[in-house]
Amino acid sequence: MSDASGDGSFSFGRVLLLVVPLALIGWAARMYSGNLENSAQAHLERTMASRLLADVAASEKLNAKYADADNNLVADPPKDEKELLDPEAINFSYVASSDTEDEATTWKEFIAALSEKLGKPVNLVTYADVNEQMRALQNGELQVTAFATGETPEAVNEAGFVPAACFADADGNFSYTMKIIVPADSDIAKPEDLKGKRMTFVRPRSNSGCTAALVMLMNEHDLQPERDYSWGFSYGHENSIKGIAEKKFAAAAVASDILARMIANGDIAESDVKVVYESKPYPPGVLGYAHNLKPELRDGIVETFTTFDWKGTGLEAGPGKSGSVKFAPVEYKKDWEPVREINKTGGELFTKLAAPAA
Repeated sequence: MSDASGDGSFSFGRVLLLVVPLALIGWAARMYSGNLENSAQAHLERTMASRLLADVAASEKLNAKYADADNNLVADPPKDEKELLDPEAINFSYVASSDTEDEATTWKEFIAALSEKLGKPVNLVTYADVNEQMRALQNGELQVTAFATGETPEAVNEAGFVPAACFADADGNFSYTMKIIVPADSDIAKPEDLKGKRMTFVRPRSNSGCTAALVMLMNEHDLQPERDYSWGFSYGHENSIKGIAEKKFAAAAVASDILARMIANGDIAESDVKVVYESKPYPPGVLGYAHNLKPELRDGIVETFTTFDWKGTGLEAGPGKSGSVKFAPVEYKKDWEPVREINKTGGELFTKLAAPAA
């Protein structure tokens, strides 16, 4: 019987000719798929960091619709008297927040003093969203208001807000710091230890609750959100602080004055938290007015801030627990320079992240 040697016979060489190309194609496909995944992940990381920085990069200079002849970085009053506002009633609001339950009590006596000084009724209005608050200021629906530290530059540049006064101590000093806090028994001891952990921010545009910490971690420690640590928002300094004290959060960026007030109120114990980073001082949230009010209204508002006595008022019972006892005048150009510097650095980081990858 002869050996089988026709076209239908088994050939190891033919198998190799089929298998090797298929294996190469499979390997190339896996490599391509892996590269796509890595590229998509890198894009996600860059995108999320960019989104967190976008707000601070968006508005760095006074809008061209406003004049600034005295170069104080704040909008001048309109030269045309017809553009000056003299509403029948004054609307007053504090910083936009989802928690406004105690505001009527806190501001009751101040509102009465402001109404008496201006000779007009003053209404307390509240906003849960800062963008809504800024639109009301721009549209002439809001005349006296307050913005958190990080929101102030945009309010000045885009909404014509004029910062006038901050909460201050007996000597007229006003400042707070950004603190990164962790549960007291946490193994996190310094910013570098946040790698691989979850960071809780307060909200976008919050200086102490987001921007200052975000920029510091990126600029000084090369820690980028999404790439090096996960993150989320608590939408309130109080929420962040309670979350740390109750060990619900691993780490959070908060304002020192609010932390001090919550400890003084007994909301948390000082021993519940550990501070792993503290920034240089920043100005606190600020009260002010619309740039286009009539001069007598602007003067009356400023005078009320200057002369109002906190003793026995809702302000003493509220903000007074953080050590504030009065209002002190501010100079936006000088006092907000540290905040503008943070925003500038954030804008530079945003530009780098937004640039097409090489």
